Order: sequence, then structure tokens, then C-alpha cells
Amino acid sequence: MRVKGDRDRMPHPHIARADASILVVVDVQEPFAKAMADRQSVAKNIATLIHVARIVEAPVIVTEQNREKLGPTVAELSSVLGELKAYQPIDKMAFSCCASEQFIKQVYDSGRDTLVLTGMEAHVCVQQTALDALNLGYKVHIVSDAVTSRRREDWTIAIEKLRHAGAVISSMEMVAYEWLERGDTPQFKAAMQHLRW
Repeated sequence: MRVKGDRDRMPHPHIARADASILVVVDVQEPFAKAMADRQSVAKNIATLIHVARIVEAPVIVTEQNREKLGPTVAELSSVLGELKAYQPIDKMAFSCCASEQFIKQVYDSGRDTLVLTGMEAHVCVQQTALDALNLGYKVHIVSDAVTSRRREDWTIAIEKLRHAGAVISSMEMVAYEWLERGDTPQFKAAMQHLRW
């Protein structure tokens, strides 16, 4: 078997490619976040992916569920998101982001085919968004350590259901290093300040 070089390598379809990905941050708002035991670690992992997405020029879409009642994205993420050009969260009422015309338009207009999902809650808005996106023909990566639910049982069942439905279950570091691809680029060097152990 011939080993392919970087130029003619065909990445596995479960690899999250930076040039095909959109990072989606689903409903990380205070009423949800304050009920999560793992709030700090999940928020940190989402923030890291936002930083890396900016470095590799992957678009970031942020949604908020009923912002008037539930408020904006939590401060620890909105400060990071503020560094993005034209950051404007999508206010929605349906649990699935895919029910929002604005969301679908942004995804479609990007020309990208892979949604990398983070946020809250795994078994409600994240799960319904993932299933709808899969049904629309998109590839979906669930960042398991960047999504959460109030009850661990709900998170576990959501991850299992989504895996069976065809979503790729990943972690924050898996996605970040898949986006970066190599360890000898300016992007890798820039990302290391966010990915250091």
C-alpha cells in the first residue's frame, strides 16, 4: 500500500477539518449554566474552541434561547466572543437551532458541511439541533466535554443516542488538534497558548 503525502492525503470523514467546520455554541446562558455542576470546565473548553476557531478561521455561530427571559450568553464566553468580527448571537424560541431561519441561512451561506456542537443542554437543544442537522445532510461533531446537562444521566443518554444517529463524538482537544492538523504552523503556535496543559 502506498503511503500518501500531505498533498494527496484524503482525511477520514470523521476528522473535523477547519475549512469545513462551523463551531456552534448553543444556549450557554446563566439560568442553564448555574444549574450545571461542570459549568467551569465546560465553559473553559468552549472558550478554548472559540479561540482556536478564530485562529483557523472557522466561523462561530452562537444561539440564545428566549434571550428576553433567559438573558445573554454567560460573561466568561461573551468576553471571548467579543473578539470575533461581527459577533451577533441568534435569538431563538425553538429548541432546535435548525428551526431558526437565521441559523440555517448562516450555515448554508458559509458553504461548510460540518457542525461542531457545544453548549447546553445536551439532551434538549444540542440533541435536537444535531438530529435536525444530520437529517439535513450535515456532518455533526458533538464535543462531549463541551456539552452538558443538569443530570449526568441525561448527558449520557444524549451522547449514546447521538452516536447511534450518526454524530461523531469528539472532545475539545480532538477537535482543536484536528483543526490544526500540524505542529509546525503559525496557527499551531498561536493555539498553544490556549491548549497548554
